[in-house]
Order: sequence, then structure tokens, then C-alpha cells
Amino acid sequence: MKPLTGWPKDVFPVLVQLVDSIANHRAVKEFYIGRGADPSERRSYHGSDDIVAIYFTDSVDNAIAIESALIKTFYDHPKCSNDAPHGGGGVTEEYGSYVYVAIWL
Repeated sequence: MKPLTGWPKDVFPVLVQLVDSIANHRAVKEFYIGRGADPSERRSYHGSDDIVAIYFTDSVDNAIAIESALIKTFYDHPKCSNDAPHGGGGVTEEYGSYVYVAIWL
């Protein structure tokens, strides 16, 4: 699957549906919503079974907006492993072009 691109307000509803389908998949035991410049590096960092890159942007602000909105939406999901109900972490231009879902099976 190729990550979605576009303005956050335009792609957010589709991303919610996508994360919902990942989160509620029978094989998924846990998921984490995050952002980073290199999804495969984030997979290694998390020790997850897979990473699904769901959104790509050249704007760190857009990546932070999507990450935060998705975490807020799914924070109370029983399989969600995010520690805070918002996006956090680095905000440099190098960090955060992808929003991803790390999954554990």
C-alpha cells in the first residue's frame, strides 16, 4: 500500500477508516500510531511485527497534525499502545515525514 498524501482535512477521514481496519483486524494484538522519516527504522525501534506507512507529507506540521488527530481518535481503543493522547516527539525537518501504524501480531 502506498501512503496517502494531501492536506490533513482532506485525507483524515480515509486515514481513520484505514487505522480502524488495522486496529480491528483479528490478527492484530496491539498497535501504535507514530511518525518518522524512515518507517523501516521505526519498525526496528519499536520491535513491531510490521509497520504500515499510512501518510506521507513534506510538511512536519501536517504530519504532527495527522499523528495527533489519529492518536486522539484511537487513544481509548483497547489495542492502542500510545502512552499519551496526542502526538509528541521531535519536530525537526528531518523527523516526521511519514505517519505510520506499528502492529504486533
